[in-house]
Amino acid sequence: MKFRAALLFPLLALSGASQSVQPAPDASAIIRKAFSRQEDFFEQARNYTYIRHEETRRLDRAGKVTKAESNVHEVTILYGEPYRKLIKKDGRDLDAKEAAKEQRKMDDEIAKRGRDQEKRRRETEKELADQRKALAEIADAIDWRIEGQETLAGRPAWVISGTPKAGYKLKSQEAKVLTKMRGKVWIDREDSRMVKADAVVNDTISFGWFLFRIQPGFHFTFEMTRVNDQVWLPRHGWLKGTAKVAGLKTYRMEMDMRYSDYRRFQSDSRVVQSGPPE
Repeated sequence: MKFRAALLFPLLALSGASQSVQPAPDASAIIRKAFSRQEDFFEQARNYTYIRHEETRRLDRAGKVTKAESNVHEVTILYGEPYRKLIKKDGRDLDAKEAAKEQRKMDDEIAKRGRDQEKRRRETEKELADQRKALAEIADAIDWRIEGQETLAGRPAWVISGTPKAGYKLKSQEAKVLTKMRGKVWIDREDSRMVKADAVVNDTISFGWFLFRIQPGFHFTFEMTRVNDQVWLPRHGWLKGTAKVAGLKTYRMEMDMRYSDYRRFQSDSRVVQSGPPE
C-alpha cells in the first residue's frame, strides 16, 4: 500500500585497538525480503480467529463529527478465508432477532463457499500471483532509503521511506495506486516483516471505472503485533480523509480498527480450505 529522505547509519565494530565502519544496509534489499515474506503471512494468518472492533465517524467540512457508529465482528475461518460475523453494534449486544439474522447469513456463506471451492481456489491463486507481480514492481519502482531505526513492541525496526523513480513505467494497477502515496514503512530487523506503515495520498486514486475516488490528503496507518511469539498479525488500523462517489456525493470520514483476542483456529469438517486473509 510512498515516501522520502535518507540517512546513513555507520556502525562501529571494535576489535582490540582497531575500529572499522560497517557498510550501511541496503534499503532495497530489506524491502524485497519483507515483500517476499508476505505470502507466508497469508498462510499463517488463516490459522487464527480474532475480534475486530471498528468505529466509523462521518465528518463535516470543518472536521466535526456528524455521525458515529461502531461494530464488533467475530472473524472466523470458513474454507480457509476469513468471515466477519457481527456480534455487537453501537456498544450493545445483538438482540435475538439480529443474532438469528447474522447466523443465517453465516450459514448461507458456508454453503456458498462449500459449493464454490474450486472456483475460489483458482481466484485465490490468481490474486496471490497478481500480488507477487505488484510487489516486485513496487520494489523496483521506488527509490528506497533508510531513515533510521525505532523500537516497536520492544523490537528494533528499520524505518524506510522512498520516492517513485522518474519515468518508471508500471503495469499493475496495485503498483500504480501505491506510487500515488507518500509515507514510511517499518521493517522488523529480526523477522524481516513489515510491521507498520503510515502514508498520505498525494494524487487522486480511482476505483471501479472512476466511480469511487479517494482524494489527496487521505491518510492511513496500520500496525502489526507479534502473536504467540511466532506470527505478525494486525493490531491497529486508522484512516481519515475524503472520497467521492460517482463524482457527486462526498464522504468525509475517519475510521479506527482494532484487532484482539487472537486464537489459533480449530478447524471442523466445513472450514479447511486455503485462502488469503482479510
